[in-house]
Amino acid sequence: MRRWPRLILIGTTVVGGLLGIAVTLRAFFRSEPGFGTFALLGCALLGFVYITAAGLLYWRDPRQVQPLTWALAIQVPWISLPGFVYKFAAGAVGSIALVVTKEGDTLSAGLHTYWHAGSSFELRFLQDAQWELGVNAAALLLLVLLQRSIHLTADAVEAQSSTADAKAPVLQIDPDQTLRSRDDE
Repeated sequence: MRRWPRLILIGTTVVGGLLGIAVTLRAFFRSEPGFGTFALLGCALLGFVYITAAGLLYWRDPRQVQPLTWALAIQVPWISLPGFVYKFAAGAVGSIALVVTKEGDTLSAGLHTYWHAGSSFELRFLQDAQWELGVNAAALLLLVLLQRSIHLTADAVEAQSSTADAKAPVLQIDPDQTLRSRDDE
C-alpha cells in the first residue's frame, strides 16, 4: 500500500477517535446525571475507543483491516427520522442527505450537505426530528480507499510471488547420480 493513503486512514481514525474521546469525556462531566444520558455517552465513548483502537491496530499491522473496515462502516449511515436519529463521525464529516421538511401543510425535499473536520455523535430516541437519509461521504470515501488498497496490495503480492517463482533457478538432479562430498576430493 502506498504511504499517503495509509497515513490518511491512520490519521483520520486515530486523531478523530481521540478527539471524540475527549469531547465525550467533557460531556460526561458537564451533563446532568441520569441513566439515559450516561448510557448514550457510554455508547459514544465505546465507539470512539473502538475507532482509535482500530486505527492503532492498522498502524501496527497493515494486514489488520477488518477492525478498521468496521470502524469506518459504522460512520457511513446518516439517519434522522421522527423518533430515531443516528449520526456518528470521527475525524471528518462530509454528509450528503436527502432532507424532507414539513411546514404546515407543505412538504419540501432537497439535498443537504454538511462538512466539517472533527468528531460528532448523535443518537436520539423518541424525539421529534426531521426526515433525513444520507451518508457520511468522508467515511465512505475512506472505506473505499481502504478496500481499494487491500485489492492493490493483494494484486502486488500475487504479482511479486509469481515473478519470484519464474526467476528462481531450477536445479535438475538425476537420482542415479551421487554427489561427491568434500572428503572425497
